[in-house]
Parts: sequence; C-alpha cells; structure tokens
Amino acid sequence: MKIVKTQTKDNSSEPLIKVFENVLGTFSDSATYKAKPPKGPPEELPTLKDEELDALKLPVFQDGGAYHEIELIEDPDPIEVKLPTADNLTDVNICGIDGSNQRIDRSSFYFILARAAIVEFRYSINNAKPYFYTRTRNAGAVTWVDGNVFSESIKLFTKTPAKQEDTVNILKDVEELGDRPLLMRYTPDTVDKSPSSHALGWAVKLQQTLELLCIKDVLTDIRTVCIKDGPLFSTSVSPSDTLEGLAPIFAWNDQVLIACSKRVKDSSLLVEALLGNQALREHWFAGQNLNDASLKAVATDSLLLPRILNPGFRTPLMAAVPIARKLIVIQEPRLMPLSCYYLSRHRPHTYIRVEIPKFMYDQNKDTVDEAISLVAWQHELGHRAPLVQLASDNMCQLQAEKLILEKQTTAALLRQGLEFPEEY
Repeated sequence: MKIVKTQTKDNSSEPLIKVFENVLGTFSDSATYKAKPPKGPPEELPTLKDEELDALKLPVFQDGGAYHEIELIEDPDPIEVKLPTADNLTDVNICGIDGSNQRIDRSSFYFILARAAIVEFRYSINNAKPYFYTRTRNAGAVTWVDGNVFSESIKLFTKTPAKQEDTVNILKDVEELGDRPLLMRYTPDTVDKSPSSHALGWAVKLQQTLELLCIKDVLTDIRTVCIKDGPLFSTSVSPSDTLEGLAPIFAWNDQVLIACSKRVKDSSLLVEALLGNQALREHWFAGQNLNDASLKAVATDSLLLPRILNPGFRTPLMAAVPIARKLIVIQEPRLMPLSCYYLSRHRPHTYIRVEIPKFMYDQNKDTVDEAISLVAWQHELGHRAPLVQLASDNMCQLQAEKLILEKQTTAALLRQGLEFPEEY
C-alpha cells in the first residue's frame, strides 16, 4: 500500500498577492494625506460586532459554563479504538481540511491573506488513482483603519460585504470574490478597541469561511472520511454561513465529516459534563468523593483525561453544543455535535477531540465508529495531529506570500511619500 503524489489542483487562477495589485495603487499621496484632518474609514463598510470579537478568545470554564446541555450518547465506559486493517483501508479516501492566514500590519490599514487547503489520501491495494489530491481556496481582504490613507478609488478594486445587524455573512462573497479582496473597516465602537484585534477577527473569519467552502470539494464517488480542522461550528463564522457551508454533507452517502481539534487545552466539556451528571461522576471516579467545589477548581479537561482514559481509548460520545453556537442547532437539529476525546498510543501521549454531526451517527453508527478508527490511526501516524491534517496544514501556509506583499506595500507607500512608524 502506497501513496504517490500524482495530482495537484488550485481553484485560484492568479497568485493570491495579485489581488492586491490595484489596491496598492490607491494610496493617497503625502501632500493630500497630511492636508486632511484625521478621520475613520467610510461608515457604510461592515465591521465586526462584540460577539465576533469575543469569539476570538479561547473558551475557558466559568460560572454558567460554555456548553448548552450535555447528553451522554453511549455507555459511560471508555471505549477502545481498534486501528484499521488493510481491508478497512481498501479504496477509501481520507481527506484533511485546514487553513491559515497572514496579515500585513500597518497602523492605518491591514492587508489580510487567507488560504484553506484540502488534501486527500486515497488508500488502495489495487493501485487506484489518484493517490494524492490537493486543492486550495484563496481570499484576500483589507481592514481600513485610517480614512485618509486610501482614495475612494479603492472601492473599484475591492468587494464590500453587505452590512447586517448582528453578524456579517461573507460566505457567498468569498465564494464569488474572483480577483478582488474584501473591504471592511475598523470601528472603536466595540468592547475591543484595538485595530489589530479587528484585523485578526476578519482574518480568522475569512480563513474559517474558506475551510467551510472546501467541504464542497470533497469527492463523493468513493468512501471518504473528511477531517476538518477545529470544531464542527467554526468560532468566527456566522450561524447563517455555517448552515450554508455544512449543507452539502446532507447529500453525502458514503462519506463522514469529522471535525478534529488538536488545540483543546482550555476545553471544559468533561468538567461540565461531570458537574451536571452525578452518575457519570461516580462511574469515572468511584469512591473518590468528587464534589462540585473540587470540579469547579479543575481548569480544563486535560487534567481529567489521563485519569479517565488509557492510551488507545476514547471517551463516550456526548451531545453538546457551545452556548454561542446554540442557534445553529435550533435551526438544524441534525447538526448537533457529538464529541469525544481520543488519547494516543504513541509517546509522548497527545489527545484530540473529534466532533461528528448527530445525523451521521443516527444513520449508521458502525460507519461513524469506523471513521473514528481511521482518524485515530491518522493521529498515531502524525503524532501531533492526524497525518492528513498536517499535510493540509503544510499546503495552506502563506509565509512566502506575506513576505512578497510586505515588500510591495512598502514600495507603494514610498512612491506616494507615505511613511508610518513601525510597531514592535
């Protein structure tokens, strides 16, 4: 059984940095810039709301909890995850979706680069092709801070998402961007007054939207397990865009979507489950007199996992949705996330949290069990994360593009006689 790189695809006809080419020509000249009083960007541009900025902060356990109800779906005993055999791997696709973003930071504006990649490994004992398939989705954006730094002509070379009362939906705009970056603004009328935080918020929102759009690129003509990086419900994507981005999976037949989080040191799913379930507390910590006060002092699930799981085991599936994402499940109950942790066999031990849409478990429990087995196997191969996820992470990096755009931006500013102090 082997994997050979035979095919690479990219949905972008132009290099990502090329979408900023016309934008770089819209800087004001020094004389015009200095002759105007300080002002913010145009009011009609969309801006992030408080809840979207709050979503950037890592979830930590606090009074009231982070999850809306937690229901145990399986028996409470930890479950051993059997690794797949060669027969289990015959003619199966295992794909990974991951994304990244980079920013060109200036005090007056921020350029944002975002990319998501989908990598598919096809395993076969009959040399079925292609063995290795890659596709990327790219997008750029401008966060406008200083209202004088660009001329009004920038609007000719960018695309402005529609403003909404609650959150900004950008999935359709990103899908149809073409060769123009999105244009949005910074506003001080939020809980976080830092322009850099707003730029980061837009960057994460753009990246996670691209990751959702990659779901459309999953091949559906073969048995597939798709591993999406992060939680099932991306933290910075609006409920409306999340529902639209996940809609394709309802038409899948022999495919399973698994959201896989490797950075979960602050998660409190198990802590909150134990606080709300006395029977589970007695089952996992029999005779230890674990009370509410002791549990509330436990910062994260990572302190509990070594006491619950042996290497190669997972926790039972639990139905749990973060309070901030509750609206998604209200509108589409089939997407209720079923979550569990897996503790690796390899040393040093690492753990991942996987989430599966409940309707997939309801349709075929055995298929979901097999998918979790394949994800665990990929995690043993990758050590830090599932191997295919590491491959997609490698394909979506943007350091080279950032370096080039930084130099182009500096040159464009100097041509206009503009020079801004650098921040360290």
